[in-house]
Amino acid sequence: MHNKLRNSLVISALAICGVVAGNSGAMAAPVDSAPIPFEGTVTNMCAFGTPTAGAFGDISSPDQNYIVSVEGSGFQAAYIRLTCNGDAGVEVSDFQEVSKPTGMNLDGAAVSVESSYGGSYWDTFDGSGNHTVTGPFDENLIVNMGIGYTTPVKPGVYSYTTKLTATPQ
Repeated sequence: MHNKLRNSLVISALAICGVVAGNSGAMAAPVDSAPIPFEGTVTNMCAFGTPTAGAFGDISSPDQNYIVSVEGSGFQAAYIRLTCNGDAGVEVSDFQEVSKPTGMNLDGAAVSVESSYGGSYWDTFDGSGNHTVTGPFDENLIVNMGIGYTTPVKPGVYSYTTKLTATPQ
């Protein structure tokens, strides 16, 4: 009797394991959801990098009445990276006078901007220029400034700023 009870318990245990194993196999089948949508609009955008400052250098003669930042003896163009994922209008703002020696009267100023590949984009006198870049666009822009005075340039510190504005189109 003891053997019959033990055999009966073993058979019952095996039957329960079979039912559990059978149910776990049925639960393992994958179930997919309906497609989950995502949508939106990516706009045209631009970003400027950190500018590298330009520098004016020594003038070529004592009676010269202008200073320029184009490459040369002590001169250095400014650089700024422009990245756009589409077309953009780029405009040069009016330059701002930060400092100059006393008695120096401004006669005019020009800013030129060109791509790092050597293609001149535009020149502007008194900050009135603009240009369209075709995107995607990712280049260093070379920015030069020339300042003219009504009298010959005096020794001293000269400091000016200008700004570029990129408007995605």
